Amino acid sequence: MGERIAGTTRHEIGDGPELPRPMAVVATAMVATMLEFGSRTGLSAALAAGPAQAAGLARATGGDARLAEEWLRGLAAAGLVSHDEAGYAWSPEVRPFIGGMMDVQPGVALFGALTRCVPAIAEAYHTGGALDDASYPQELAEAMQRMSAQWTGVILPDIWLPAVPGLTDTLRAGGRVAEIGCASGETLETLATDFPRITAQGFDLDERLTSAGNARLAARGLTGRVSLCHLDATTALSGGYDLILALSVLHDVSDLSGMLRAAASALRPGGTLLVVESPPLTGPAAAMLLATSVLYCVPATAARGGRPLGTLGLTPETLVAAAAEAGLSPVTTLPAVHPMVAAHAFGRTAERGPGDAGPGEPARESAAGPDHLPRVRGLRLAGRAARLTGRVGAAAPHVVSAWLVDRLLRGRTRAQTRGTRRLVRHVERMGPTYVKFGQMLASRADLFPAHVTEQLAALHDDVTPMGAAEFGRQLALATRQEPRLSRLNVTDRCVGSGSIACVYEAIDPDGRLLAVKLQREGVAESMSTDLTLLTALTRVAEKLPAAGGAPMADLVGYMSRALYGQIDFFREAGHLRRLAANLARYEEIIVPRVHEDYTCPVALVTDLVPGLADDGPAADLAGRDRVASRVLEAVGSMIFKDGFVHCDLHPGNIYIRPDGTVVILDAGYCVEMPGRVRDALRDFFINLALRNGQRCGEIMYDSAFPSGPPAGHTPARRRAFAREIAGLVRATTEPGGRFDMTDFGPRVFEHQNRYGVHPPADFAFPLMSLMIVEGTLRRWWPGLQIPAATGVR
Repeated sequence: MGERIAGTTRHEIGDGPELPRPMAVVATAMVATMLEFGSRTGLSAALAAGPAQAAGLARATGGDARLAEEWLRGLAAAGLVSHDEAGYAWSPEVRPFIGGMMDVQPGVALFGALTRCVPAIAEAYHTGGALDDASYPQELAEAMQRMSAQWTGVILPDIWLPAVPGLTDTLRAGGRVAEIGCASGETLETLATDFPRITAQGFDLDERLTSAGNARLAARGLTGRVSLCHLDATTALSGGYDLILALSVLHDVSDLSGMLRAAASALRPGGTLLVVESPPLTGPAAAMLLATSVLYCVPATAARGGRPLGTLGLTPETLVAAAAEAGLSPVTTLPAVHPMVAAHAFGRTAERGPGDAGPGEPARESAAGPDHLPRVRGLRLAGRAARLTGRVGAAAPHVVSAWLVDRLLRGRTRAQTRGTRRLVRHVERMGPTYVKFGQMLASRADLFPAHVTEQLAALHDDVTPMGAAEFGRQLALATRQEPRLSRLNVTDRCVGSGSIACVYEAIDPDGRLLAVKLQREGVAESMSTDLTLLTALTRVAEKLPAAGGAPMADLVGYMSRALYGQIDFFREAGHLRRLAANLARYEEIIVPRVHEDYTCPVALVTDLVPGLADDGPAADLAGRDRVASRVLEAVGSMIFKDGFVHCDLHPGNIYIRPDGTVVILDAGYCVEMPGRVRDALRDFFINLALRNGQRCGEIMYDSAFPSGPPAGHTPARRRAFAREIAGLVRATTEPGGRFDMTDFGPRVFEHQNRYGVHPPADFAFPLMSLMIVEGTLRRWWPGLQIPAATGVR
């Protein structure tokens, strides 16, 4: 073959003078431009049909014969084309690379597109090294898609998918597929053709590509089954997928860990994340991919605020380690059938008990479970903060001026009621995150006057419902995700309206009434932004002297992740099933049955429970104390025995029917408690009921320092803290163990703050659950006595 020069051989560039390596590289690059010219004009494909002369090729492609002749001579000089009496023809070693799975033409198109980006990237080099996707030509993305299509069209459906046990059977039966970085959706189109019963969603940051892809899919009649979204998959993956594809894109994402966690959370049990990345390479192949890194991957990732890995930066070892941190592990070894790509199949790591960890993994004891907040760009946070500031600035004078007018015309009482109602509606317009906090505050009659809590109560299930257009769009989306929903007659009768979803009445084919909980548009993006913003602001606030060193950001972060988990309706369906099983021993308590066959990421379908009154239980309900006792016993058992906590038992989620039965709804905001936290809380409340305040203080102190107290926390300090808690217990409890959590909780915090004793954030969830349900019961029945240890024993 002769001496190799920059990936070619001497005889391949003719019999001319031997070129030094740098010049040989330039010569090879110029030959690549000739190949791109042939691809764009059709000359390459025409020549692949058989030997031809320049004039014949020109006629076949509708072009200029003189240019065709010069093109043929150039490729012959490069050794890519041969010439004899029959005419010009591709050399035997070149012909397999013109068309087919190993076609070189998408590669030369990528080379050409990247070459035309050099001026902009050279400028970006001197201004921070970032260049956003909008600055790249669309032809670059199209070239990348063409390269991927070479192997996704054949290797993916015919070799890799069948290598994952049971996956193709699932897809033939109608599985759900998502693709991260879908471009214009050619891969999903191929899968939708090969597996006619699947539904698929693609996510990409380039709106030009998703728009073009949706138009093409519509023209081919696939709109109802395949949709492409101009969204970041980190926040947009909705859950319940049997297959998630990440084909040569993970090395470009701005937050690899966040993306993998989102994928892990979005997989159904038994689902597969299929990742394609470049294997370790050297020589000209590595140089080619590293050039792509310089000209696209690194600048584009930097523009998204991420740490650029580059085309060869996500090695198999790095990928497997990052996947393990996200709760994913390899499920099988996929065949290596392409020299430039390697495929990996991951599934969810087997579920473990609370606090358990696998080899080499850190112990994990978060009550928030696997929930996470997707990474939100600083620019989006700043924009949201500015909009909220503007909204508050505009609302304040409106509320104040309207209150003054009402005060003059209607009197103080009416002015207070109407003013609070206006304030609540402004809170509603701020978005679902603030509505959730308003719902929590509505149960705190101990903190706010009656006219405030009464108006905040409207946020429980009387938030302004979806408009008809949004209802139609979300129902259509749900039906695309779960086609069996079309069997239901979903009416536009809204029976409950919350911050994240609205509940509509539906009738199944057998005439039974069902409840369809339909997620609002844009909830995931809105909540991830607002919760991240609140966590960031809290992190600043906790540094202030008034915070006393309390880890408020950790607490808010835990709560935020749990709140964000409410958008996962498959997760909520599991919560409802678990609550129903845990509470089955209480005949008076009803948890609606989930209909899994109709449930999908944006629609949760359950039985519609009749007899629910929006204004609470009847004042003269017989057996009031017995009903309240059963509710508290069930909640205590839920916390102290089952270790699974419903954190949101406000009046929109718990109902007392006229016959005294209790209905618990909306299990999105539930958390699993680590075993050590459950046991510590159980022991605390048992000692609280016994009025053994000294032991209560010791339990709180020891829970704050599970690995031992830090410097400065002496045994004497522990005893002093326990004595103060003992005094507090004596002051706030009565013989028989009755006490007021809403009075006790804030005073405990004062003592903790003074001594620097801050138990893990996990403790916040059960305490919050108790405070909310206690506030709810007292709102219905003022003066109700709450036993300290109901449900503990």
